[in-house]
Amino acid sequence: MKWTVLIIALMIMLCASASAQPNAYSSNVATGAPTPMTPSSAQALGLQAPTDVVGSQQAPSAQESTQTLMMASQDAAYASAPVSRAVTANAVYNQMIIPTGGSAPNNLYISYAPRTIASCNLYANLPLWMQISGRGNIWFYEWYPEGWLDTQYAGYVNYPGWFKRWFFADTPGWHILQYYCGGWSNYAYIYVSGPSGHWINPRPERNPVPYPYPYWDSQITYSYPPTGHTYYSYKSTTTIGR
Repeated sequence: MKWTVLIIALMIMLCASASAQPNAYSSNVATGAPTPMTPSSAQALGLQAPTDVVGSQQAPSAQESTQTLMMASQDAAYASAPVSRAVTANAVYNQMIIPTGGSAPNNLYISYAPRTIASCNLYANLPLWMQISGRGNIWFYEWYPEGWLDTQYAGYVNYPGWFKRWFFADTPGWHILQYYCGGWSNYAYIYVSGPSGHWINPRPERNPVPYPYPYWDSQITYSYPPTGHTYYSYKSTTTIGR
């Protein structure tokens, strides 16, 4: 009986210790990039995936698709908002979440200003609006659901102002975004979900090719825009075509 009590107590201590550990997000960055603080997970913050899921209709123009950063304006950022939206949703989805104990002189918004939390379908494109307070090199950070960090150099700006870039939803789950330009921005949270009727990898990885054995017998087809490939899966075979 005593051994049983001791084992249960030890398990409780181990669970408590594990829950107290910091989030398993990477802070490894590209050479020359400022090292960010690891963000809090959506679960730790109690964030819920927004119900107004953005589809895949939006896409960068041919010109924008070749640029990592574009000039924009405050009017354009706010004009992207839908005509009608709930006041309660604004309060929930417009939270300014900044690094713990730090500051965020720059602002980052999703889809439209001042939104910072959003949902979209897999393979959708979302505009990101950046209100930069100074000049300098821009480094953009994206934490993936698995915890690894993608760091990109986005260019140099000579003056403060509004800029725009695009987010591509390539992996299901929560994505956390941030950038640095003479100072940090707030975090932006995007939940990527799969559109109805499409095959979604339950354990997403960077490779978009589905498992050779889908969960149902009918053929499933979907496209992967960055490479222009279309993937087909049927029973035990998987073929790739353009």
